[in-house]
Amino acid sequence: MSNTVETESTFFSKFWNSPTMMTWMSYTSRAFSLLGILPLILKKFTPGDIVLWYMFSTFITLQTLADFGFRQTFSRLISFAFGGAESIDRIDLNSAKKAEGTPNMDLLSKIVSSMRYIYARLTVVLMISFSVFGTWSLLKPVEDASNERQAWISWIIFLIITSISFYGKLYLNFLEGTYKIALVRRIDTLTSLGSVLFSILVLLFSPSLLNLVIVNQTWVLIVAIRDWHLCFKIEDGLYSKLSRSLPFDKDFFKLVWQPAWRSGISFVMSLGLTNLTGIVYAQIADTSAVASYLLALRILNQIKDISMAPFFSKLSLMAIYRVKGDQKSLVEIIKRGMFLSHLVFVVGVVFVGVFSDNLMEIVHSKVPFVSQGLWLLLGIAFFINRYGSMHMYVYLSTNHVISHIADGVSGVIYIVFCVLLSKVMGVYSIPVAMIIGYLGFYSWYAAKYSYSSIEISFFKLEKTAILLPLLIMTFYSLYVLILQLR
Repeated sequence: MSNTVETESTFFSKFWNSPTMMTWMSYTSRAFSLLGILPLILKKFTPGDIVLWYMFSTFITLQTLADFGFRQTFSRLISFAFGGAESIDRIDLNSAKKAEGTPNMDLLSKIVSSMRYIYARLTVVLMISFSVFGTWSLLKPVEDASNERQAWISWIIFLIITSISFYGKLYLNFLEGTYKIALVRRIDTLTSLGSVLFSILVLLFSPSLLNLVIVNQTWVLIVAIRDWHLCFKIEDGLYSKLSRSLPFDKDFFKLVWQPAWRSGISFVMSLGLTNLTGIVYAQIADTSAVASYLLALRILNQIKDISMAPFFSKLSLMAIYRVKGDQKSLVEIIKRGMFLSHLVFVVGVVFVGVFSDNLMEIVHSKVPFVSQGLWLLLGIAFFINRYGSMHMYVYLSTNHVISHIADGVSGVIYIVFCVLLSKVMGVYSIPVAMIIGYLGFYSWYAAKYSYSSIEISFFKLEKTAILLPLLIMTFYSLYVLILQLR
């Protein structure tokens, strides 16, 4: 009996402290919005209000443009210093020193001081950009809203809370950089469930865009306060022991800026273009078509978020293994993370594609789902992008950033083909141009550097990481093709 209890306790402890499982719990709790909030939005809101809600969601994603690559850069640098690195230069497996794992307090202090200085200024940039560009992009959609006055009040609330939350990301950077992923995601699960629950109550008893935004942004503010509080509690108050207000060091900033601006260009040319396409599409297409496209993009991003847990929850650990020169452990977590991430993504895409009509009928949606062909093309585009992006993050753990080249070239290819094909293919030109851009440069370029950095061949890694998910996606493509030919 005691052995059974001990085994159960060990299992629970491993589950409770697993970054991957806790990240999955966090993203799954957010996905409840698809099951609880989305059906009610589609049923209670007009197409105009639905467009506005998903445009707000798009702006949340576009915060990464104002961040300009600093978020991932600082998380990675904090991991280096927390793992005992002596500098923030490029980390190579062969030249890595066998660090003892004791945090480098001087280096951490420099990183955190620079982070606070930079984020204060980035927050101002975000507020100005959203106030100008965001307000302009909402002029046409707001005209189709059920209540224009409430729509603009919702936007003002969103703008203020988003700016506060954006600055609070510096605390999240520190938590992730010190590998407190499991802790953050555990609490994140509770706040996500709270947000979903209160949103459902609002949609049931007082459905309006303004009320939903108030509830949603209140929980965003709670999350920012939570991260600030946790920062001072972890590692016996490590954050409070750092010198967080050191004089601005231009030379040190240059070391931070070098990888950050490259990551920023990468975000603009990848994530930025994808989401900006939806905003541009909202200016030229009819409300119903825009609502359908933004709905599909929202669901696809939710699937992507859930599927990224096994891989992205280990980014800080990858950086630590780099510092320690532990190639074997590094390769193992990469293989496992990539396989699970690909598999969850493909299964999600296939499930939604096969049962989309049934799901829309169940929730009595006022907005139709996109065609099977468009959904398949978007799924393939995101699948190819995820293959390249995971390999890019593997190489980024060396702190040598090449993503600006990969995303820059593929982004230009995407824009060119999107323009050329738009008159012929309409909205289909968006995923087709994505596929051409990702296959044409991004994916193979990222993979090439990734394989080299971990000293492994394509077949040895991918036979484990991608073969089965790729087969499932292939069979689903054949299924959709058959439906189209009937």
